[in-house]
Amino acid sequence: MFACWTVKGGSGGTVFASAFALALAKKHGKACVVDFGGDVPSVLGMAEPTSRGVRDWLALPQRDLHEFAGLHVQATAELSVVPAGKAVSFDEDALGDLVAATEPNTVLDFGTLQPPESIRAAIRADWLVIRPCYLALRRAARLRVRPQGVVVVRENGRSLTSRDIQSVVGAPVVGEISVSDGVARSVDAGLLATRLPKQLAEELEVLL
Repeated sequence: MFACWTVKGGSGGTVFASAFALALAKKHGKACVVDFGGDVPSVLGMAEPTSRGVRDWLALPQRDLHEFAGLHVQATAELSVVPAGKAVSFDEDALGDLVAATEPNTVLDFGTLQPPESIRAAIRADWLVIRPCYLALRRAARLRVRPQGVVVVRENGRSLTSRDIQSVVGAPVVGEISVSDGVARSVDAGLLATRLPKQLAEELEVLL
């Protein structure tokens, strides 16, 4: 499992998580993205789910693993999505059950929620997704627990470098994703799931 999160909204975390899940699905034939923030279906060009989601399941006093399997909605033939659901809060201790319910090629898009220690020890990667933005770095500098790695969403015109980000966050930069018009057009047109831009696919390859 791979966990992705951000310290600030608008950092590109959900687009990265969705694209990375698509790349995983292409490589392994099957993958899943679990959406805690609620934006994954929109990024993938899906209809807004009306079914229960991961937050609803985690809020239950008793969680059934087979019931979790029923939350999956197909985005493509190879990629499924577990939507966020309606529950506002859940017991973080319940995330241990989520680990048991998910398959290896699963991407957890935590949004602006940092994965708690109860799940970090059980996942393959814990990545902070961040733009080279001073405001985002200020928040990252105050983190009590450092991520295992950082994915930088690279923008033209920014003076901060990956070395600066690595120094402030206190974790290695494991990948860099370029902001491009092609990615924005694919997301806006609802075509990311069927037309992953070539440059983005190549940049994701180093993380697979």
